[in-house]
Amino acid sequence: LDDGILLVIDDSGEQFKVPQAEAQSVDPSCLVGVDDLLMLGDFNEAALLHNIRVRYSDEKIYTGIGTPILISVNPYKDIAGLYSAERQKEHRNAARTSGQQGGPSVHLYSVADAAYKTMLHEKVNQSIIISGESGAGKTEATKRMLAYLAEMQRSAFRSGGGSADGTSTRSVEQQVLDANPVLEAFGNAKTVRNDNSSRFGKFVEVEFDASGKLLSAQISNYLLEKCRIVTQQPDERNYHIFYQLCAGANTPGLPHGLQLSEACNFSYIETCETISGVNDAAEFSEVLDCMMSLGFSQEERDSALGIVAGGVPPGDLT
Repeated sequence: LDDGILLVIDDSGEQFKVPQAEAQSVDPSCLVGVDDLLMLGDFNEAALLHNIRVRYSDEKIYTGIGTPILISVNPYKDIAGLYSAERQKEHRNAARTSGQQGGPSVHLYSVADAAYKTMLHEKVNQSIIISGESGAGKTEATKRMLAYLAEMQRSAFRSGGGSADGTSTRSVEQQVLDANPVLEAFGNAKTVRNDNSSRFGKFVEVEFDASGKLLSAQISNYLLEKCRIVTQQPDERNYHIFYQLCAGANTPGLPHGLQLSEACNFSYIETCETISGVNDAAEFSEVLDCMMSLGFSQEERDSALGIVAGGVPPGDLT
């Protein structure tokens, strides 16, 4: 255009007028969506964001910054094959570090695998920090990484690299995974931005022996959002366990005297009674199974459920 004005057309066809003095030339690599942001010809905010946007539109939600840092964008949908057994095997068998030519694409699994292998080779403890705003996918990322580490143990045992005590090893792996449904039931809730938002901080410590065998795991919780029990914002829910317990109140084997009915009958949990696509009764059954797997006695389980049930009626006292 005249007077030093450039006409810019974006991918959707929308047109913008930009002063030529404010325009910047970019390296072609900035336009195609590279796996590793360090491979960009121009490293600036605009190039970084555009690269992530291009990859996201191609359902590539992970982008690396070198080997140790991974950017993840929540797709809010299932992506076929993203966490498949084939994808896990690809990272377990990779001879090269992810991001290099010929290696597997960047992924949560590449971060978990790199931490695991570095721990074994350098004999030094490793930490993986998962951070982001509400709805970014922190809970899901944690579950996927733990599942990957557990599957590594199963794979090693099947190939003859594990302990002769396969039952014990498998039990520890399964308990690591079974802790998630219980933690989510008692500590997660629906918010405006996220149907399964963790309302607490979590530190997961997984211990391995010198050969890489999974020995144990410890999960520390902190800063639970206690005020949510008595009040929630519009279109938000209380903790999942309240709705699960109401939906599964007639499950055989539960303690007598819970005196619960449908969630809509109680003021503390009447807001946003259901979540689309979520079966609270089925999830409650899974929670009960996981509590048994984790070693809860029936007395301990019934005590916990009784405390939850006791927290519902006070909201209707006048």
